[in-house]
Amino acid sequence: MKNIYISTIILMLLFLISGTKSTAQQFWLTTNEFWGGPKTGIIRLNDSMMFVSTTNSVMRSTDQFQELDKVLDASAIYSLFSTKQGKVLAGGIGKVFISDDLGMSWDSIWLNTTFPIKQIIENSYGELMAITGIYEDGDGVFFSGDGGKSWDKRNNGLSSYLGCDKIAIDKNDRMYLAMSDPDKLGFGGLFISENSGLQWKKVAINIDSIGNNIRIGITTNLTILSNDSVYLSFHGSGGNHALQLNIYKSINDILASSKWSWMLLMKGNSNWGMDKLLNNIHRAQNGNWYSSVDGHINNSGTCFSKDGNNWEILEYGLGLDKFGWHSEQFFVETKNGKIYMIQMLDERIYKTDTSILTSAPLPVEKKAQIRVYPNPVLRGEKVRIELNDMTGDKNISIYDLTGKILHHTVTQKSFIEFNGLQKEGIYIVSVRNKGTVNTSKIIIQ
Repeated sequence: MKNIYISTIILMLLFLISGTKSTAQQFWLTTNEFWGGPKTGIIRLNDSMMFVSTTNSVMRSTDQFQELDKVLDASAIYSLFSTKQGKVLAGGIGKVFISDDLGMSWDSIWLNTTFPIKQIIENSYGELMAITGIYEDGDGVFFSGDGGKSWDKRNNGLSSYLGCDKIAIDKNDRMYLAMSDPDKLGFGGLFISENSGLQWKKVAINIDSIGNNIRIGITTNLTILSNDSVYLSFHGSGGNHALQLNIYKSINDILASSKWSWMLLMKGNSNWGMDKLLNNIHRAQNGNWYSSVDGHINNSGTCFSKDGNNWEILEYGLGLDKFGWHSEQFFVETKNGKIYMIQMLDERIYKTDTSILTSAPLPVEKKAQIRVYPNPVLRGEKVRIELNDMTGDKNISIYDLTGKILHHTVTQKSFIEFNGLQKEGIYIVSVRNKGTVNTSKIIIQ
């Protein structure tokens, strides 16, 4: 319950600071349970069975996250993946945990590495690829042709920097690999393999007005969508200029000398080469696009688009990771278009009906009025909070800007009064009533 309140408080702070949120519609809602600690991955086997990983465990739900059962304890979990045959794989440090009985039992398979297993993918033949690394350091790519029972390195054609960022696969079983090079010395970039990683070839990044003198540092997004395009987002440099770009190109001419196109997340930005960077993209069944932008709460969050061209950055209903930031988000979708999401190192599990296939309009959240009087109020003075149009129990909390609870009560009255706060600043009052959370601010002078 506390996490739900804190999520609401952070949301209200965003509204107060930016003044950009005018909608009364809640985009993200949290599921009933999100215990277990900061999350690192989420997968769906079918509409009734889903898995979520934390930093040291894997949990399973058979009712769309209404309840969760822990099925694996581990020292560290960095990634989560499910195969077409229904195996569940969890990437640890130097090893992969595998379950072929829906999480009832697990095998632990060691790889020849001491680095985290950051991501796992599968081709149409059931062959698996796993990537490792922390920035430029790592052991590159590992291949398994036996369902994960054994793994071999496949790094031919890669540079001496073997830290991997992202890996993806297209409909032709070509694999795409983003390698990290924070110093932008030319060792990183985008690589492609047409033979399950036996040989990698570097892909040229050519962009109008910059040409091919582009060096990739860190990649935040490598996604191949059903429109047969590769989407790449990266920090890098071109000539003497720093770059932050979201670019794309058809898989049909990925090795051609043709230029990459770019999409602008920040419309009207005079410095087009320094855009906000998307993380991996999920395209919903109804055509909606989901991604995320890392960073401070004022300029990051869920990225949502109807067409992949015009994006909104949404924070409404979104909490923070354990470091107090918005971080990369991972999405899964049910057959009817319900989206579930976890934010890396955030404890919550989120859901939204925004992309439901029935296209039914979303319910509008009715905002009951909260009136704080006087407001602003002098330090130490009595504050009255009036709760108009609310009936039954009202669960009331007062928070400071760090999310610390300063006052809490439950009442059936239409108002409460309490002695004023002693420190100047902005505080948040949160009122939970019949499943709806309403917030307002209190200014202490």
